[in-house]
Amino acid sequence: MHSSDKTLFLTPAAPGFYVLTPCLDEVGAVCEASREPVIAWALDGLGCVHPVAMCDGLQDRGDPAVLCPDGEVRAFKESWASLADWLNDQKAGVQHDDLC
Repeated sequence: MHSSDKTLFLTPAAPGFYVLTPCLDEVGAVCEASREPVIAWALDGLGCVHPVAMCDGLQDRGDPAVLCPDGEVRAFKESWASLADWLNDQKAGVQHDDLC
């Protein structure tokens, strides 16, 4: 969510949703996923829904990935069938991008 977008509404999240963040090893390669429980959902002025995580608050990191209770991982622009698929995609992205 951009700072110019106002939060219009917050609603509690059902248990079992997690914001995922790739964890890096000592050489900078993705090795696992950090999971933060989603405690609420925020609706912004554009009608987009953003996860609110327990430790990181409102997720303002572009396109956060959320692990759903059914095992699917969803983001605004993409989805994966499983956490393993998301993690493999993250590993491949780090190996091919010079941004990390």
